[in-house]
Amino acid sequence: MMALGPLGFAAPWLLAAGLALPLLWLLLRAVPPAPREVEFPGTALLLGLADPAPVTRHTPWWLLALRLLAVAAAIIAFAGPVWRPQPQAAGDDDGPLLIVMDTGWAAAPGWAEAQARARAALDRAQAQGRPVALFLADGQGGRGQGLVFGTAADAAATLRAASPQPWETRYPADPAAMLADAPARFSTLWIADGLDHPGRAPLLASLAARGAVTVALPSAPLHSLSVQDGARPSLILRTTAPGALPPGALPDVLAMGPDPQGIPRQLARLRAAPDSDPATATISIDLPPELRNRITSFAVEGVASAGAVVLADDRMRRRKLALVGDARATEGQHLLSPLHYLRQALAPSTDLIEGTLADVLQASPDVVVLADAAPGAQAHELAEWVAQGGLLLRFAGPRMAAQPDLSQDGLLPVRLRPGGRDAGGALSWGAPRALAPFAADGIFAGLAIPADVLVRAQLLPEPDPDLAARTIAQLEDGTPLVTRDSVGAGRILLVHTTANAEWGNLALSGLFVAMLERIVQSASGVEGAERAETAPADTGHWAAELVLDGFGRPRAPEGLAPVAAEDFAQGPGPLAPAGIYASGERRAALNAGGAMVRADWQGATVEAADAAPGTQLGGWLLALAGLALAVDALGSALVAGGRRARAAA
Repeated sequence: MMALGPLGFAAPWLLAAGLALPLLWLLLRAVPPAPREVEFPGTALLLGLADPAPVTRHTPWWLLALRLLAVAAAIIAFAGPVWRPQPQAAGDDDGPLLIVMDTGWAAAPGWAEAQARARAALDRAQAQGRPVALFLADGQGGRGQGLVFGTAADAAATLRAASPQPWETRYPADPAAMLADAPARFSTLWIADGLDHPGRAPLLASLAARGAVTVALPSAPLHSLSVQDGARPSLILRTTAPGALPPGALPDVLAMGPDPQGIPRQLARLRAAPDSDPATATISIDLPPELRNRITSFAVEGVASAGAVVLADDRMRRRKLALVGDARATEGQHLLSPLHYLRQALAPSTDLIEGTLADVLQASPDVVVLADAAPGAQAHELAEWVAQGGLLLRFAGPRMAAQPDLSQDGLLPVRLRPGGRDAGGALSWGAPRALAPFAADGIFAGLAIPADVLVRAQLLPEPDPDLAARTIAQLEDGTPLVTRDSVGAGRILLVHTTANAEWGNLALSGLFVAMLERIVQSASGVEGAERAETAPADTGHWAAELVLDGFGRPRAPEGLAPVAAEDFAQGPGPLAPAGIYASGERRAALNAGGAMVRADWQGATVEAADAAPGTQLGGWLLALAGLALAVDALGSALVAGGRRARAAA
């Protein structure tokens, strides 16, 4: 690129054609316009008379100027003029060119700007005849195993088909393998998203060893949105340029979901507190349960990026849970009541209601918990509620063990032996039992079991061929701790020990809270019965129900195979894009947004973030040349046509 003040030229050697303009002037001036043909029968009578309008012997000066203007504008246009071009790095105009583009979710907000920067570089390389390679850092299709330097036209076709991905930018794990077939020397243009990603520093060092590296950064700050887990989940809004935002100028977060008619729209607008830290702001989700449970996603207003979208899964929904049990505990005996431990574990993450079974069923809860209590006269009504999609969670206890008709209770997942089993009393046949590890494909997968959690007593089931399939948690001796069975669209779960410390210390541990949260999160409720019927079985794999593209737009998961639990735990990637996934009754969201760390580009030339790529003038000059030729054609017609043609014009 040659610059003359604020004007630059991509192909300055074409300007040499301007030296032919004086010769063109002489040629055009020497060639007169075509003569006019005049037919007059009395020509002989005009002999000797002077012609008042003689045919000109030279082209008029203004017509010459128009033609020279058209030719000069065309010459300059083909030279690729650029108004105020970006300064080029040393060595940028020599040898092959490699263009590296970050294509993770952070590149989405400035994708149009990044593509324009890459196209400008490809146009210059094509004009200079330089070989070009384009590397998209998206981690797909084995890219990074080798670079192929070809024509700028091939790279431009790849660039047009490229798009940002709904996961973090991914660089090759082995830069040496990527550069194995590359030329010994080449220059690099790295169009980055501005963030530090794993493998960036080794790749930068490898590229800098081969030639000059120029880094183009986005001009606008980046925003990301993520979930802060807890009893009351909240949103974390982050920005990479907090100094560029005045206090209280953080964008709003929109809560999206279906309205009562099922039409997706904005349900609520959430704002960070005015005194929030612009770099990391916490946004509470203080919404009524009915409204909150309809939310399907949260999105940063005005930011088109998968990292600025949080999909709502089981963690975000607040269930309505009914507690039914023995309420006769006095003020001094509340620590002996099973309901006390259930309240402490479930109150932070659910909306609790208490009362008799007949009363709570009128409130249409998602989950009903019976703590060592029998359904009684409401057994039929409770069974109908379960069949419609409800989740019944029952806990064993002394009163259940003493029931004479326990085998006739139809609201149990397994048939129970009367009396129970005591593993730590005077007449016991063994010590208290610890919990066995949870199945990797079960509802409690991934939960850590403390070594000091022991169960002293339990209710044992009768032998049954389906007992193993219905057991979702067991003790170390293989006896069931939690069993489950489906009834219609709903489910019944039984914890074979007490909800207090009477039969063991499970209720005193954090594991008790985590297990209850998993059980409650799996409740679909009566409204979600249809989804529960079609949910895939627990297989240790997660199947995508909905995924996002790099711009945060939802789309169908076409061609995506189920993801193994190990890969799913690694977060969004080529095998598991950001989206909603299901495994049995569980639904979980993979969200792309998270912490952002600014990258340090030591050893590279960093373009100013607000530097404009320059204004291309070639199109305007070609339009000017075409206009001058059109005026030339009209002027030639006027000169050739005489007074009558001028009057017609």
